[in-house]
Amino acid sequence: MNDKQTGRIVGYLTEMFRFQAWVAMGKVTNPMTGEVERDLGSARAAIDLLAELETKTEGNRSGDETKILQGVLTELRMNYLDEMKKPDEPREPGPEPETGTEPDAGSEDVAAAGEPRGES
Repeated sequence: MNDKQTGRIVGYLTEMFRFQAWVAMGKVTNPMTGEVERDLGSARAAIDLLAELETKTEGNRSGDETKILQGVLTELRMNYLDEMKKPDEPREPGPEPETGTEPDAGSEDVAAAGEPRGES
C-alpha cells in the first residue's frame, strides 16, 4: 500500500465533480434550480477534470484514494456512455404568460403589453 497521501483534496474533488456530472447527466435534481437538467457537455467536462486529477496526482495518492477515484471515473464513464445513446429529449419551455390576461390599469406595462421592456 502506498503511504503517500494528498490530504482531503482528492476525495473532496472526486465527490464534487461526481455530483456535478450526475446533475449534468440528468440523473439527480439540480439543487440550485430544483429541476432535472441534462447537459452532456458539462458532464463530460466534469469527467475530464476527474481524469486530469487522476493523472496529475499519480504517485501521490493513497491506495484508498486511488480506488475511490478510479471507481468514480468508471461509474461516470459508463453512465455517460448510456446517456449518449439516449435521444435528446425536447426541453420543456419555461412558464408562459397566461393568455387572456391584461396588465393592471395602473401598471407601466399597459402601453407596452406584449412587448419586451428594455432595461433602464
